[in-house]
Amino acid sequence: MISSRPSTSMRNREMPIYCHCNLQCSIYTCYKPNNRGRKFYRCPRKRSEDDCQFFRWVDEQNDLSQEMNQFTIANATEVRSNQAVSIRNDFFQIKRFLVILIFLVVVDLNMISRCCSCK
Repeated sequence: MISSRPSTSMRNREMPIYCHCNLQCSIYTCYKPNNRGRKFYRCPRKRSEDDCQFFRWVDEQNDLSQEMNQFTIANATEVRSNQAVSIRNDFFQIKRFLVILIFLVVVDLNMISRCCSCK
């Protein structure tokens, strides 16, 4: 008796789900009496030696999407913060370079004016 079949009509349009093998999961439909018609994700290596036994109901996906969205927002905030620090460091390096360059130009002009007797 077939308990599930891959669903080709329903695709996850929001965010793909990956199993523990880091493969994109397929969506299947359950045909067992207690969950008939309910959709679920499963490892694409189903029932092979390499099957990681990943399983998740699609209707539980919304909770996970919200958690992932919060994680993504937190991660984006951290990345922006790191970028701001990096930009600040780059700006400091440029300022230091300009100060050194101005100092060298002033020293060079001073040396030129001392050794040159162009009057």
